Amino acid sequence: MNPALAVIADRRFQHYEGKRLGVGYAFLRLWLHSIGWVLGLKRSARYKIVPAIVLLAAYLPAAGFVIAATVSPPGTALPTYTDFYSFTLPAIYIFAALTMPELICPDRRHGTLRIYMTSNLNPTVYLAAKVAAAWSVLVLVTVFPVIIVLASYSLFGHGPGSVIDWFKTLAEIIGAGLELAVFYGTIALAISSLTDRNSFASAGIILTFVLSGAALGILQGPLKAPDWVALLNVNLLPSEVLHRIYQAQWNSGAANVQTWEVAAAAAGWVLAGLGVLAFRYRGEGRK
Repeated sequence: MNPALAVIADRRFQHYEGKRLGVGYAFLRLWLHSIGWVLGLKRSARYKIVPAIVLLAAYLPAAGFVIAATVSPPGTALPTYTDFYSFTLPAIYIFAALTMPELICPDRRHGTLRIYMTSNLNPTVYLAAKVAAAWSVLVLVTVFPVIIVLASYSLFGHGPGSVIDWFKTLAEIIGAGLELAVFYGTIALAISSLTDRNSFASAGIILTFVLSGAALGILQGPLKAPDWVALLNVNLLPSEVLHRIYQAQWNSGAANVQTWEVAAAAAGWVLAGLGVLAFRYRGEGRK
């Protein structure tokens, strides 16, 4: 190299002079990234297997309902929209248990959370993006398959009898699906925030729902506990709200509990989950 061509570069600290897109853009990018991360987008094939299997398990019953609507004459009594959830709730459980930890556990385990906090994100915006991503991902299995069922029923003469009833049914489907997504997504994230290991978080989510259902089932069954005990059952409470939205009969042990009490209990569990998340991340922005 010719010494005469050497150049001394001035590498002093310089302020960033590019376009600043703000906190809203950071929230949007983190939300979209989190959804893609959970679904295995732009990741190796092994990260796509579990979401693909669970999504398939959620949409296969919808395909069965479509076939039933296709081959049944108009006026035939077909399974109701609430019946559909009896086929998909196990898939929703598994989907929440296996995917929700992916939203926050790797960030804590690998130190990515600290990098986020050095940007224009803060704990509140970070959590808002993660919670929104959790709800959005679960909507894929709580809302859209039932909309497919409604569309097929309507197309083949089994749907609501009028336009008003059709939109009412659509509102019920969206409301019930969002309720399931918000409840399961929030509780699963709250449990996941207690550890940085995906496997521990998944086990904790499954055990929380299974054990609460079993314990409170014993209280209401052999021990004859009052009906309001059902409001503590995180396993059945979302389904109770769902049936109240559809105004459908369901033998859940909470028949004598008022609808506003059921709704308040579900909202209380969601707020409790958000409170756990806020407590776990309260000091991250100051580290």
